[in-house]
Amino acid sequence: MRDLQNLPAEVAAQLADVHELSPADELATYERVLTELTELLNAPEEHGPGDQ
Repeated sequence: MRDLQNLPAEVAAQLADVHELSPADELATYERVLTELTELLNAPEEHGPGDQ
């Protein structure tokens, strides 16, 4: 399971210099990050309520 405490920092790091990429690479980066977040949201929960 991913460490959800660090998730915002991970996403920020992936998008930090995206503006310096070519338009195609910028779009690919956004798509990759969105796919990763969507998969995370759709993943079955491994813990019960209150567990972390």
